[in-house]
Amino acid sequence: MAPHPPVFKPNSTPYLGEDTAKYLVNPGLVRAPGRHAAGGLRHARPYLVNGTKMFVFPTPVEGFQRSGTAQLGLRHYIGDWSVDGVTIHYEEARITLNGTFPGQTSQANMVECISMLRSFHLNRGLVLYAPGTFNKEQFVLPENWNFDHEEDNRTHDIRYSITFVRIGEGRRVRDPHGNPPQSFAKISAPKGKATKRFTIRTNVRTLRAVSDKVYGSPAKWTQLVALNKTALAQIQKKKGIKTTGNHKLAFIRLPIGMKINY
Repeated sequence: MAPHPPVFKPNSTPYLGEDTAKYLVNPGLVRAPGRHAAGGLRHARPYLVNGTKMFVFPTPVEGFQRSGTAQLGLRHYIGDWSVDGVTIHYEEARITLNGTFPGQTSQANMVECISMLRSFHLNRGLVLYAPGTFNKEQFVLPENWNFDHEEDNRTHDIRYSITFVRIGEGRRVRDPHGNPPQSFAKISAPKGKATKRFTIRTNVRTLRAVSDKVYGSPAKWTQLVALNKTALAQIQKKKGIKTTGNHKLAFIRLPIGMKINY
């Protein structure tokens, strides 16, 4: 009697509420190692495999680095201009993946990913599949990982950076290309400029100083007043400045850490 094929278990955390990842139209499926589809994306999403456990990244590879270092044996001579050397080890290779876990499932994806990175490594470590980035299975050992959510980020997104030591490679990886989704509506581009924010610090405490920093001219400080009416009104009230005296705001010392739109 033929043995049953192994059942691979991708990310087990259930879908939680609204998720910005839903805007990925048909991101494709990963059913088992080597059995993946790109859906509406250019390439299938990357995933890690350890035995029958899989972690599928919710979005495609956003950034990656493939680096290598050779170990050399060098002999130096006093007063000479050159060295003698041999290559002791040809390459200690590393792979770094960078990207985002989007939406309200970001924290659950982070927990699942860390669990995979800390899991028991069978024989050749974890197997990394990254169609479109690497054309073969990559046998890797997780070396370090970092997840962060910036203080100014008002979404649920979590950024990640994961570095692996590459210990070998396996079979060729299929790279099926996805089909872009059909557009059913014309979406107009948003008008106006995106708002940026500057954080008040020790040597930049006035609107004129901020204007010089972000616009290249202190004379444009009135533009900052128009973009920060509510916050500046509170400053005026606290310092007893009449709301009709906006000209005085140019040199008022602002609290360190205050966010200024520009």
